[in-house]
Amino acid sequence: MLNLERIILHIKSLLDEDTESSVCYAALEARLALEKICYDRLRQRHDYISHADLRAWTPGHVVQRVMEEVDGNVAVTKTLSISKRPAHPNFKPEDEDYVEIGTEVGFKPQHIARMWQALSNLALHVRLPEHRDDYIPAYGDKIKTRAKIEEVLAELERLSKGTMSFSGLGDEVSFDCHCGQKNRRRAALLKNGQTVSCYKEGCPRGYKVALQEDGSFVFELDSVAISCSACNASMLAPRHELLKMKYEQPATITCSKCGYQNQIKWVLARADLPPKSGAKLY
Repeated sequence: MLNLERIILHIKSLLDEDTESSVCYAALEARLALEKICYDRLRQRHDYISHADLRAWTPGHVVQRVMEEVDGNVAVTKTLSISKRPAHPNFKPEDEDYVEIGTEVGFKPQHIARMWQALSNLALHVRLPEHRDDYIPAYGDKIKTRAKIEEVLAELERLSKGTMSFSGLGDEVSFDCHCGQKNRRRAALLKNGQTVSCYKEGCPRGYKVALQEDGSFVFELDSVAISCSACNASMLAPRHELLKMKYEQPATITCSKCGYQNQIKWVLARADLPPKSGAKLY
């Protein structure tokens, strides 16, 4: 859990100084606090999502991906309670007395993202000059920046009421990557045809999700078949790894059948397509 109370006090102390520079620094601390909140929610759920699937690192995007692939209830405040009595044959949840264990306060990623971007626009960028004699202020508008920081502080204080973090709710499915890593996913958030990445650091493999008629999932390696130049056997290369190669960058793929080391690289090639009926060729 993040110690938001300490962060809130630090931001308020900077606002109390009430100088252009201190308000600017308060905006930076507030923006960092929003990032920490979003990234901490990701950290708690990192066993269900790969770093490779996070295409951008803005807080709003990170939490949106967490909602789509790990925990669709990030925006919902959740409270965990336990019954004072053990379960028994005639147990009815609505008739029991409960002890609260903890609460995770939810938030909307769009709201966090808007505040994060607003702080950047107001205080953390120097304005471009519009003409030769244009004055470039050292800091942004202090009044507008302060108002936005106070809006962020209200959200931080609301979130500071949380006392625990969840990794998400719902049934999970798992699959073993070729690297040996066991990957887990939330079943309710998987989609047929979706590609998910192995979350072991450095593993380039991705897997396509196939939903079966019985409701189960199959994870197939997202790969490209390449024939061995020595024995013509088919070799499977991870598509993600191939797409990261630069133009004319060489790579070696060892054939698992004969052991031959095949050299591959990206090249520009002409595509000869069959001409359409009546089409003119130049």
